[in-house]
Formats: sequence, structure tokens, C-alpha cells
Amino acid sequence: MKAKLCFSLLFCLCALFSWAQTRPVTGRVTSDSTREALGGVTVTLKGARRSVTTNNDGRFSIDAPQNGGTLQFSYVGYNARELSIGNRSNIEVTLTASSSSVLNDVVVIGYQTVRRKDLLASVSSVSARDLKDIPINSAAEALNGRLAGVTATTSEGSPDAQIRIRVRGGMSITQDNSPLYVIDGVQVENGLSTISPQDIQSIDVLKDAAATAIYGARGANGVIIITTKSGRTGRTVISYNGFYGFKKLARKLSVMTPYDFVYYQSERSRGSNTDSSNFVDNFGSWEKLGQYRDVPVVDWQEAVFGQTGHQTTQNVGVSGGSKKITFNFGYTFNKEKAVVINSEYERHLFNAKGDYKITNRIRFGLSGRYFNQNVKGAGVSSEGSNAYNRLRNAVKYRPFLTEGRSIDSSDLLADPNPGNNLGLINPLILAKDEYRRKTTEAFNGTASLTVNITKKLTFRSTFGYDRNQLIDRQFSGPNTGYSTVSGAKLPIVGLDTTDRTTITNSNVLTYSLKGINKKHDLDFLLGEETYDLRTEAHNSLLRYFPADFGPITAFKTLDSGEYFAGYPRMGKARYTSASFFGRVSYSYRDKYLFSANLRYDGSSKFAPGKQYGAFPSASAAWRISKEAFMQNLRFVSDLKLRFGYGKIGNNRIKDYLYMTSYGNDGRYYYGIEGQPVYAYYPVSLPNPDLQWESMVNRNFGVDLSLFKGRINLSVDIYRNTSDKLLLDVDIASTYGYPTQLQNIGRTVNKGYELQLSGTVLQRGSFTWTANFNLAHNSNKVEALAPGQTQKLVNSGWGPSGTPTDYILNIGSPVGAMYGYVTDGFYTVDDFNYDPATHVYTLKDGIANTGAVATVAQPGSIRFKDLNGDKKIDIVNDRTFIGDPTPDFTGGLNQQFTFKNW
Repeated sequence: MKAKLCFSLLFCLCALFSWAQTRPVTGRVTSDSTREALGGVTVTLKGARRSVTTNNDGRFSIDAPQNGGTLQFSYVGYNARELSIGNRSNIEVTLTASSSSVLNDVVVIGYQTVRRKDLLASVSSVSARDLKDIPINSAAEALNGRLAGVTATTSEGSPDAQIRIRVRGGMSITQDNSPLYVIDGVQVENGLSTISPQDIQSIDVLKDAAATAIYGARGANGVIIITTKSGRTGRTVISYNGFYGFKKLARKLSVMTPYDFVYYQSERSRGSNTDSSNFVDNFGSWEKLGQYRDVPVVDWQEAVFGQTGHQTTQNVGVSGGSKKITFNFGYTFNKEKAVVINSEYERHLFNAKGDYKITNRIRFGLSGRYFNQNVKGAGVSSEGSNAYNRLRNAVKYRPFLTEGRSIDSSDLLADPNPGNNLGLINPLILAKDEYRRKTTEAFNGTASLTVNITKKLTFRSTFGYDRNQLIDRQFSGPNTGYSTVSGAKLPIVGLDTTDRTTITNSNVLTYSLKGINKKHDLDFLLGEETYDLRTEAHNSLLRYFPADFGPITAFKTLDSGEYFAGYPRMGKARYTSASFFGRVSYSYRDKYLFSANLRYDGSSKFAPGKQYGAFPSASAAWRISKEAFMQNLRFVSDLKLRFGYGKIGNNRIKDYLYMTSYGNDGRYYYGIEGQPVYAYYPVSLPNPDLQWESMVNRNFGVDLSLFKGRINLSVDIYRNTSDKLLLDVDIASTYGYPTQLQNIGRTVNKGYELQLSGTVLQRGSFTWTANFNLAHNSNKVEALAPGQTQKLVNSGWGPSGTPTDYILNIGSPVGAMYGYVTDGFYTVDDFNYDPATHVYTLKDGIANTGAVATVAQPGSIRFKDLNGDKKIDIVNDRTFIGDPTPDFTGGLNQQFTFKNW
């Protein structure tokens, strides 16, 4: 008992003696340029395992020896600093921003991160500091005009319209050219649509094979890697970011006055006795046209999409943590009332991310995102057909009403314009009689475990789950063109649901050897990944609902309608893949750098025996700025030449193409007990030899940093050769099918990119930065089917019977537009006029468009007679008329900051 008491007293005395040897030192850390507090600065007592982190006010407190010591201060983007404590108990510290911090930024390159200065591939990035002051709702908008070689476009103005991202133009002719999206290490579909820009820490776009080959069959169209914000050690921080804005149609299309419109109708009706008679019935006799000069103009564009749109975004974030646990939560609310009547949009996004340090060697991460979006309104698009297009109605419908009628009355429900057989409808009635509501709900969860087996060997396992559900409800009332043509002027209802689930798992080992003989650095990476995508879709299309049914009633009582032939439909698909991959990187004196990747993919999209493929790449760089002859050029911070070569694949193709597929077109046959049963039949000839579309990529680049990183320039030149592209090839009629899908096409895609960024001005608390990028991309078709030099393609946008409007032609760009060349308009001097019949007849020697367009008459559009035979025909008078690829893309972005604003 006495021994225990003595030991306890001795322990207390030791603790007291130890306490007496230290004292608390407090202080505050600020930025040298802005004088703003720096939170999250690491403060370390040199020579001791003791460190703290500054809070959001930049303050810290640390125990230091009684006789002083030295404190080390480090913070990302700032130069490290050491200060002797001496006898001081309070220290004010300023840190200087590192002008070369851009070179030290971390870039994600696929299962690994590197400093930007050590990149051997073509990678462009957008960081949180670039996004924080931009009032955007979609993360995809952040890429538009900011990164060389990356384009973001949308086909219509609906708030939920998918923004199409293309990296260096894409490679496939007939298949999907979308890039691969990776969020926090997990592959997801349409990754930018379900994440808030305010929750993003960085977006890295991998553009050449040196970076994308590690993703194998998914890397051909580029890889977009998104890293979300994480918490950091320190006091809990609550942040708010919001904006409100409004939209107004900047410019409307010019349309005719009532008099001009009726006069135009009179002129166009003169070539036909029927139209002339209809004109008198609809608008009155010729001599009374003057009365329309006093008829009030009805501005249908203003009525349908002339209202002021309002949009708001509110974001709240909470982040913080301790040495063991860090966390980050975010909630974003978007709402928009569109400029189109009866249209609005609402979206909720939740994001949570946590990191738990179990031990010094083991770390566990967990993140989750929830997305809910509702879009109301039919908009102005008809998604693939112009037959009932709402925008077309607003600009072509006659610009006046019968006297005494209100604008939204049933007056002139169908426009009686002579020669108009496309069913123009009163635009306001049409907008009110069409209903559409799309609801999207998505959840994404990610869990990761990182184990530092040794100081050099690390294992990381990542599991991801992603679920996306879409419900699309469409209602066409009795007054719509669709109902008139296909529903006996009774309501038509469409209900489509899609459920997509993705499960992924990756396991990666990394081994790092740094400073071997103070000359060599070696990094090894080895991993495997599985991917499972399941999709289920249901489609219903019904008609003949009671005329008084509105959309709500119709959707609640679907059994009140009658299915269109071939409906309801249901489809299920499953795609799985298994992959093994590796990377080795080597650096000699940080001057000569080399990296090699290899991925071996297996995919369920192909037949047994064709399911596996290997995708290698290699890259090298020479850091010239490290050479002795460059040392006198002190203004050059970094100068590097790099070259990359690799093979990558594209498996973004439809499922089950190698198998026989069946369909029905609404025809019946009599089955058991005389009941009509849908007849299914094979619709394509299977091809068990289908394999990956593949691309060989060559990239040469130069990276230059001047004046300690104040100016940064990257230039890339690339050439991509794609082959084994999937095309429908004409086959002998004896097979029973007109075409078969084969790996037969080949294209070349080449271009150059320039990315320039820098700090234009930095004075006190004011900073002005700018980013300029420019890119040129061109492509051409090099091979089609054997013996084939061109293939005509119909886009499907025109009405039934319209000739093909695109062409695949060896030597021409992919997506080349094909058609007639306009040559002005026919004039009265081109015709002989018969006053008795009011008919115009073309004079001899004037090319006639009658075979491909409406009857030629004064004012009609005229086409060039390319072969000189005095007639316009579909075979001899069409030619290449346009390239969808722009000559140049680019952007200039400038950012001005004052203190924290």
C-alpha cells in the first residue's frame, strides 16, 4: 500500500514538473495581402509532436516550453513560415500567399492525386474559388467557356434540360459521346445534374489517353472527376450563399402586321384556284384588304413566353471537425418561374460528408447526396418533332383576332392560313391545354476505407450506390394538335417512368518510394473495380379520355382511357463490368518524368469471347526549367514539355446489341381462345462479333509558369484516330434484314487548345484574376463499309417524307449537313402570268423546285441548279451545306475580389 502511495505521489510530481516546464502561447494568423484572418492554419511546435489549427478568426493557442522554442506555420496556398517564440506569450503572424500555389494545387487523375506541376497529361480544372461567386444552378454551367476543349450546350431552354458536355468533340459516329463522371471516386451517370455547384471543391477534366486510359472502356470521351467539399478541423462554421435574379426575353422575332400577313396570304394563294377561294372565305375579297391596316396586333410571343421569369438559389453549409472527425453538410434550394406561361421549376439538394480517423493508420469516410426536382410546364419544345411545336405556333399563328373575341377564346382554334397543313393552333390555348410534369429523385451514397499499412503502402476501398428515378407525366387536351390528329379531339395521356440503380466497388493499393538516393521517385498503383448498372423503364400512352377530364383526373383514372397500339411497354436492362488496372510513375531529379497505365476491362455488352479488352497508355515529360541553362531565367517558374500516347475504348453503346431483339408495331394475331395478342418479331440481325469502339490518342503539350506562378499557360496539340466504330451496314436481302450493326467505321479527330490564366492586379485587399481559353477541333470520316463512300442519314427532325438531311461521307466532317443551296426567291419576272386563271407558270430556262418543294410561284424560295439540268431534284442538286463543329470555342473569365467579397 505504501509503495502504491509513493508511486502516485511520484507521478503527480512528474506531471507537475512537466506542467511547470511549459506555458500557453496564443496568437492570430492573417493574410499579408488582405489582412484577413486565416482559419485552418497548422501551427506546429518545431521538434515536438504538438500542433494545433487556427479557428475561423485565425486564433490559436499552443503549449510551448518556458524557454521559448520555434513555431512553424503552414497553410495551403501560402508560404510556410517559422517564428521564434522567445519570451512572448502572444504572437501576431502574417503569411504571404504563394505565387506558385497554382502549381502546387492537387489534381485528381484517376484513383490518385498529383500536384499540378507534376502532371504528364492534359487536364483542365475548375476549383471552388472559381465557382463561389458565379450565380449558377447547374454544375454543368460551370464548365461552359472555362476550360479549353470542353463544351457545354443544351438543346432547349427548359430549366431541367440536360446540358450536353463534350470533351474534344467526342469520337463515335452513332453511339453516345458523353464523358465518364466520377464523384468522390465513384462512377455515376449524368453526375453534374444531381449535385449543387456550392458543394463542389474541384472539377478536373481528363482529356487525353495519358489520363483517361486508367478508365479503359469508359475513357474515350474524356473523364470528369468531381470532388465534393470536406470538413476541416476547427470550430464549426455556418455559411450562407444566395442570389435572386430575373429573366426576360431579350429579343423577340419580328413578325408581320395584320395587313402584311393577309397581303402575304393573298399573294401565296394566287397560284392555286383552291387556295384563292379559301382566301376569300377566310379573309374577304381582294379589294377589302386595306381594312386590315386598322386591326390591332396580337403579340403571341409576348402572350406565351413574354412574362418575367424569376429565379432564386439559397445555399446553407455547415462544416467543422476535430482531430478525429470532420464533417460537411450542405443544402441548396433552387426555384425558377420560367418566361413561358404555366412553367416553373423547383429543386432540393442535400449533401453530407464525414471523415473519421479511427487510428493513426485507418480512416473511414462516408458521404451521401439526395436530389429532388420538379419541373412543371410543357415548355416550347416538342422533343424531336416540329409537327406540333409550341414555339412555331407562337411565331406563325395569325397576328390578330376576330372582332369582339378575347385573346384566349376559342376563336380560330385552327389557323385557316391557305397552304398551311401543319395544324397551327391558337398559341395561348395550346399552352394552357398541354400539361407536363417531370419529377426526378436521386440518392447517392459512398463509403470508403483507407488503411496506411506502412508509411509507403496504402490501401483504399470505395463502395458506391446510386439510384435515380424519373416520372414524366404528359397530358394533351382536346384542343391540341396531337389530340386532333391521333385522339379524336379527346385527351391523350402519357406516363413514363425510369428507375436506374448503379453499384460500384473499387479497391486500390498504392506504394510510394520518394527520394531514392536523393534522385529517384517511384509510385505504383494496382487496383480492381466492379460496376453494376440496372435500368427499368415503363411507358404508357392512352387516349379517348372523356372530354371534360383534366390532367389530374386523367392521371388518377388511367383505366378511363384506351391504350395506343403497342402500349403499355416495359423494358429491363443490366450492364456489368469487371476491371483490373495499374499505373507506374517515375521521376528523376524532378526533371525527367514518366508514367504508364494499363487497364483490362470485361463487359457484359459483348458476346462471350469478345468481352475483354486491354487499354494501355504511356506519357513522358521533360522539365526544362530544371536544366542548368535555365537557371539565369529567374522569371520562369516552371517550363515543361510532355507527350502522351494511348489506346482507350468506348462502351457507351446500347445493351444486348449482339443478341436478337424483338419488337411490335401494334399489329395483332389471334392467339388462345380467339383473343388478340401482340405479335413480336425479330427487328435486327444479331452480330456476335461486335466489340469495343476504340481510339488511339496522341497528345503533345507545353506547360509554362512565369513570375512565380503569376502567369500560367498550357498549350496542347492532339490527334485521335478512332476505329471499329459501330455503323449500320447494308447487307444482302437474303438475310431478311436491310442492315446489320458492325464495327466498320473510322474517323480522325484533331485540334489544339490554349489555356492562359493569371493575376492581373493585386493591390492590398483587391485582387483581379483572369482566365482565357481557346480551342479548335476538327474531324473527318475516313472509312465506312467496304466499297461505300457515303451514307445518307435522316435526323428525324423534319415531317414525314422529308429527305435525308445529314451525310456520312469519306473526307467530310462527322455530322455533315446535306441539302439544297438557297438561291434567293422567285420573282414575278421568272413567270408568265395568266390573269384569267390567276396562275403563274415558270418561264423556259428557269429551274423548277416543284419536284422537291411546293409549287413554284413568286416569293417562293429558290434553290441552285447544281447540275444545270433546269430542274431541282433530290439526287443531283443536294450537297454539303454545313459542319456542326464550330471553328473555335473559348472564353474569357475575370474575377474581382475585395477582402472576402
